[in-house]
Amino acid sequence: MSAIVHDFVRPSLQLVSALPPRPQPDTRRTRPLLWIDGDPRMQDVLTAYDRVGGLWSGDDVTRLLRDRTSQPISLLARWIVDSLVISVAWRGDYLLPAFQFDVANATVRRPVFTVLEALGGAMKDLDLAAWFALPHADLGDVAPLDLIDRDTPAVVGAALAENRATRG
Repeated sequence: MSAIVHDFVRPSLQLVSALPPRPQPDTRRTRPLLWIDGDPRMQDVLTAYDRVGGLWSGDDVTRLLRDRTSQPISLLARWIVDSLVISVAWRGDYLLPAFQFDVANATVRRPVFTVLEALGGAMKDLDLAAWFALPHADLGDVAPLDLIDRDTPAVVGAALAENRATRG
């Protein structure tokens, strides 16, 4: 295993202060108006992620990872399975919020990684995406994605509480 691939067993913990620029999206794709039919959270979740860079397809993220590893699909799959990224399965692909990535280093941003680690895989897919995007009572009715860069410890505390509550 090369040193570069080894670095991606877990996302890098390098802190990045700015939101990542969007990679070139596949312009043939249409914006998903409904991820999961009938889920009342979806419009609010979509709106929240639009404020912080939108959503990338699995293909967008693998293109980002291509410069850093010879197996970008395997790396992304590992991150998804291990709940090291926020992702939602949709129509045979995965949608991933852009705010969680450090584009310059092709890694998960440190604050997001820290919160995901605190959640410990307690949630997956749409539940995890909604947890980050929707207002949270433990955070003064602010969404974790809106507070994560200003007060990471508070978001980590809410994530730990969620982990304990979910696991009972």
